[in-house]
Amino acid sequence: MKKKKIFIPVANPTVGIEEANAVFKQVKSGWISMGKKVLEFENKVKEFIGVQNAIAINNGTSALDALLTAFNIKENDEVIIPSLTYISTANVVAYKKAKLVLCDSNPRTFNISRKSLLNKISKKTKLIIVTDMKGMPVDYDFYKNLSKKINVPIIADSAESFGAKYKNQIIGSQLIAHTFSFFANKNLTTGEGGMIVTQNKVLAEKLKVIRNQGQNRRYNHIVLGNNYRMTDVSAAIGIIQLKKLTKCLQQKENIAKKYDKLFFAHSKIKTPFIPEYASQHSWYNYCIKVPANHRNKLIDYLNKKGIETRLSFPPVHIQPYYKKSFTKDKKNLSNASKVYKEFLDIPIWPDLSLNKQIYVARSILNYFKKN
Repeated sequence: MKKKKIFIPVANPTVGIEEANAVFKQVKSGWISMGKKVLEFENKVKEFIGVQNAIAINNGTSALDALLTAFNIKENDEVIIPSLTYISTANVVAYKKAKLVLCDSNPRTFNISRKSLLNKISKKTKLIIVTDMKGMPVDYDFYKNLSKKINVPIIADSAESFGAKYKNQIIGSQLIAHTFSFFANKNLTTGEGGMIVTQNKVLAEKLKVIRNQGQNRRYNHIVLGNNYRMTDVSAAIGIIQLKKLTKCLQQKENIAKKYDKLFFAHSKIKTPFIPEYASQHSWYNYCIKVPANHRNKLIDYLNKKGIETRLSFPPVHIQPYYKKSFTKDKKNLSNASKVYKEFLDIPIWPDLSLNKQIYVARSILNYFKKN
């Protein structure tokens, strides 16, 4: 009899019978498009975060795109983003034919570099997007004060940090707007889905119009919008998932602490750096840094052991679609390039067993014993 092959995924959504029952009940009701269940989900997210407005969207990319529309970003406007981010942060700028300005990264947090950002701000800057990379909050007080000082809106691509805390406050009310993603590998998933949260009522009302084909009432279209509506089926899943979030975060926190202990003081393995202001990491990813000359070899080694890893994400300036546009900026984006060559996401998900986690850690440690 063949021995069952080991496979440990880097992420694994925690969905089950409760979500299935919620979907069945919603389908049975006869209403599956955007309706009362979406409103209920929005209200529960508002309550959880402690924010005045939540606008459910069909995915995180759409959430960013809707915000750029709301801020009237148009051709040739300059929008600053970090190069080390998921591609959607850049793509939404390209959709508007705006000018994409890339910043370097902080090599410890992987988030946008303050120094790089300050050097890129100009009179043409119309919007700045900061990203909570791998679920690590940025230093929001700095960006809130900067926004006031330069009179330019700064929004947060918080796709990966739902449930994280900045100075003991849940992420979502720090800047004028935050976007979240509820993709399958997130701490809260609806399969596909997203949310925009804001304290600004005027902005919220504008976003509700934009997500619904630009109409303020049926067939009365006042702006160029799009169909970014979430379905009641997705919202039904989201409501159940929200109930599980606190437990999910605690489980992932425990796993992260165990990894920290297992890798403690290893000369070739750097565990995630957590600044004081980040009172709770979302642990969307647990990302180690290893010497660049070992990283790809380690990936191959772990793959043979049945351990999945990820490289999330390649910097925008090395992506084939954008590469030619940022050839001259390579030197100014050196930290992002260096970090990408060193980092590696390893398995972390709520139900990851201790035995499997130890197997992952020992496999990494064994690699370095041999190499």
